[in-house]
Amino acid sequence: MLKLNWQLPAGVAATVTTVEQPGNLAAHVNADPAQAIRHRRQLMQQMSLPSAPRWLRQVHGNHVVTFSQARPTQVADAIYSAQPSSVCAVLTADCLPILLCSNDGSEIAAVHAGWRGLVNGVIEKTLQHFQHNAKAIRAYIGPAISQSAFEVGVDVYQAFNSLELVDSETFHPHLENKWMANLPLMAQRLLHRAGCTDVTLSNLCTYSDSRFYSYRKNPNCGRIATLIWKK
Repeated sequence: MLKLNWQLPAGVAATVTTVEQPGNLAAHVNADPAQAIRHRRQLMQQMSLPSAPRWLRQVHGNHVVTFSQARPTQVADAIYSAQPSSVCAVLTADCLPILLCSNDGSEIAAVHAGWRGLVNGVIEKTLQHFQHNAKAIRAYIGPAISQSAFEVGVDVYQAFNSLELVDSETFHPHLENKWMANLPLMAQRLLHRAGCTDVTLSNLCTYSDSRFYSYRKNPNCGRIATLIWKK
């Protein structure tokens, strides 16, 4: 598990798992589901989690669910909580894991955002669940595919161009009708645009760092988890 380069208020903790600690946590990928369940139990024990994470069925959408309402295999791409002893988590293998926390630690959330999620407003919809103003919320953008490994086509370029996020920093021309896109930077800009200016980037790349799974490198890979919880 990683110790994050992110300052959190008292009573709140967060971590990112790795390929080795405790291993794949997704029961839906080409792996032994029983092993994924064992890894989830191991994660709970190692991190002394106050409750079991409510694992989501992520579909690259923008639906947000609360911790109290979430059910097994809940279809959603973000989870929010203001409850004590709650754990918010998302699974990723190149997409962006984004953690949110109010400055007083009373509200937390975890967001799964690929390019479709960013375009469809999953960040903004999650922030709308917070009672605190966005200026009183801090964000962490975890390990994800970096610009040097994320080649995209015209569809992605046009989608972000419609949000006025295309410039020389976010999209580098590559081959004909191909660009290298910077997802973490665009997520940071969307957070800023929504009023959340306290944003920490992990600057870790899932494609090049062997501690993480990368779907683009291996479509049959597992998933890491990025978690935030109230102690």
